[in-house]
Amino acid sequence: MLLLCLILFFSLTLHSPAVAIELPELNDTINDLAGIVPQPSYDDLEKRMKLFKARSGHSIVVVTVPSLDGEDIDSFGVKAFQRLPLSETDLKKTIMLIVARKEHAVGLQTGAELKNLFPEPEARQKVQKHVELYYSGMRPDLGIHAAVFYVFRTIRGKVQIDGVTEVESLEDASIRGVKAGPIFAIFLAPFLAFFVGMLWGICSTNYGVQSAVRLIIGAVLGGGTAKVVSVLMAMMGSVGDGLWYFILIISTALGAFGSLTEFWMSGDWRGIPRLKDPAPRKPEDNMGI
Repeated sequence: MLLLCLILFFSLTLHSPAVAIELPELNDTINDLAGIVPQPSYDDLEKRMKLFKARSGHSIVVVTVPSLDGEDIDSFGVKAFQRLPLSETDLKKTIMLIVARKEHAVGLQTGAELKNLFPEPEARQKVQKHVELYYSGMRPDLGIHAAVFYVFRTIRGKVQIDGVTEVESLEDASIRGVKAGPIFAIFLAPFLAFFVGMLWGICSTNYGVQSAVRLIIGAVLGGGTAKVVSVLMAMMGSVGDGLWYFILIISTALGAFGSLTEFWMSGDWRGIPRLKDPAPRKPEDNMGI
């Protein structure tokens, strides 16, 4: 029984996550133990972090590790946070970002004065999204830059972890291309309406369709084209009612105008070729008659 207890004790000791990662001496800016951040990127980010601390009094610390080796990222974060070379007063105004490269895990440790700005688990989830954008790319360090800048803006009050500010709404709209749909619709729909009306005008003129009929059908085709384009562009961003009616009016008018080929096409460009008078013959051409 005693032997079994000893075996169990040594087994737990050898596999304990407390000894999974040996931390070296940490600094108060960037501790790139995983080798994620190239030197130029390191220098630039460190400069920005020191400047932010000088202006705001808040420290932001980054710790990257190759792997957690089975250790929980929260327990590792607590251990690393306690080893920072900062006073108790400074630790209250410090936030630490932990990135485990192998596990693609992100952790946060916040001082007492910053906990209300970075509530869990929302804070970790939002920071993780910034880091994850670059995990599989050539520059994973850019994810760390993005996460640090997000922390900057949160401390400054420009963004909120537990809410959405106007700045965040605009950034999200820009990323998703919300405004692209209406912009494409307002330019693309009238152009396509005129083009469809023009094709209809050429074909109908060849078949002798009356101008009034061509005008009506051209207007209908122009409006239909506007509707199709608006529906497709709505996938990129909603088109408001006012803008939709404006696009509809312009497209209908251009569709009707495009169908009236006799007003904007002439000569050899018309749907019906012109019959030209035979070229006059020179006197010398009649000598053989």
